[in-house]
Amino acid sequence: MSKENRRVVPGLSDEQFVRGAVPLTKEEIRCLTLSKLKLEQGNRVLDIGAGSGGLSVECALLLGGGEAVTERSAESAGGRGGKGGAVWALERDPEAAALIRANLERFCLHNVTVIEGKAPAALQGLGPFDRVIVGGSGGNLEGIIGRSHELLEPGGVVVLNCILVQTLAEALAALEERGFTEVVYIQAAISRSRKMGRGTALQPLNPVFIVSAVKGVC
Repeated sequence: MSKENRRVVPGLSDEQFVRGAVPLTKEEIRCLTLSKLKLEQGNRVLDIGAGSGGLSVECALLLGGGEAVTERSAESAGGRGGKGGAVWALERDPEAAALIRANLERFCLHNVTVIEGKAPAALQGLGPFDRVIVGGSGGNLEGIIGRSHELLEPGGVVVLNCILVQTLAEALAALEERGFTEVVYIQAAISRSRKMGRGTALQPLNPVFIVSAVKGVC
């Protein structure tokens, strides 16, 4: 990828990604999710249910690249990335995992580890992490939030994206049960302009709930 197109800011256009049948978190939602994630240089980020890898790519770019991280080195290092920060992208769908790898190659990234498996079982031996993103749960959200709490450093941030009201309610209950603090959620209802005939119309995207919370320091 040319240097001119490697904008190290959140909000890469959707068209820049390798796409397939697997959903991609939309550009505007990625921006809002990253704002809630509050990344810091050197952070170790876990992206659960990474889909096509949109958020993993954005995080990796913002963290400034770094040395290549393999699954073996991640395990031996206890899940700690280099000083430039690193991302671990967990995905249970092989087609989606292949898209993540294609997008990592597309953006010339070497600080992302792709792990194929289902959370929370596939997280065994990893961590600790400074940030956790939950984009998909595969019907095991409570278990994933519980494991995220165990893997997060004190003061670490977890951000969840969900569409269903029922999923939002489940997430809030699980976060409260685990003692997370500063629990905040928003609903993002975004429309994009689209040419229609002689004018312009607004085409809505699916509304998304974005939930953020902090692991207590005590």
